[in-house]
Amino acid sequence: MKQPLISIITVVFNREQTIEKALKSVINQTYNNIEYIVIDGGSTDRTVEIIKKYSDSIDFFESKKDDGMYYALNRGIEVANGDLIGICHSDDYFYNNHVIQDMVEVHSEQKADIYYGSVFNLRNDTLSEELVPTLELEKTHTKLYHPATFIRKTVYNRYGDFNTKYRSASDYELMLRFKMQNCNFYRLEFPVCIMTVGADNRVSHNCYSHKEAFKIHKTHKTGNHLKYLYSYNYCRMVKLIKKILKHD
Repeated sequence: MKQPLISIITVVFNREQTIEKALKSVINQTYNNIEYIVIDGGSTDRTVEIIKKYSDSIDFFESKKDDGMYYALNRGIEVANGDLIGICHSDDYFYNNHVIQDMVEVHSEQKADIYYGSVFNLRNDTLSEELVPTLELEKTHTKLYHPATFIRKTVYNRYGDFNTKYRSASDYELMLRFKMQNCNFYRLEFPVCIMTVGADNRVSHNCYSHKEAFKIHKTHKTGNHLKYLYSYNYCRMVKLIKKILKHD
């Protein structure tokens, strides 16, 4: 039986300290029908130099200034040819070398639109407990981990890619949109990736993400938008109090 082509996208900007581990995480996968796409946002450090060391294992590489991560991901989706598309961010890496092989074996039986798995956070060389995802997307915006998903290219073609008007929560809006369109999700019973926490000030970790979640829930009419207006204001209040106490 022909093995399906799996596209993996890595987007990166000035990550000379972490990009090599991410690259190796994809290149060393045991599955042998991977299309690897690397989109660089015009890095000014050694990132591009490091990427070029692995050019023989990269199917598409582009380096130019862009408008941020979601624009770069959309570029990767645009050029991807795989049946399924996954993402390995430049600060992250796959849980082991056979994650994609394991996912493909599940895919051969389930034929789902979207596969999603658990993750671990890595902070200061310490792994968190396993973070288990949930599909209750209408109620929460933090419990499905986009770097641990594999999505059919046909789903992107039919329902669209990342909405770049959302600077923080575009990945969440994408997943909620797909669910509202009744895409078939299937949970993988194994961890998919390790996400590095603290490598940068990820905008998804700040108060602004709550503000965007309010807009997203209102747009998709889930009935839960007001709680995110509350959580946004609460987050801002907590940050203000911490700032005041820090200066006392």
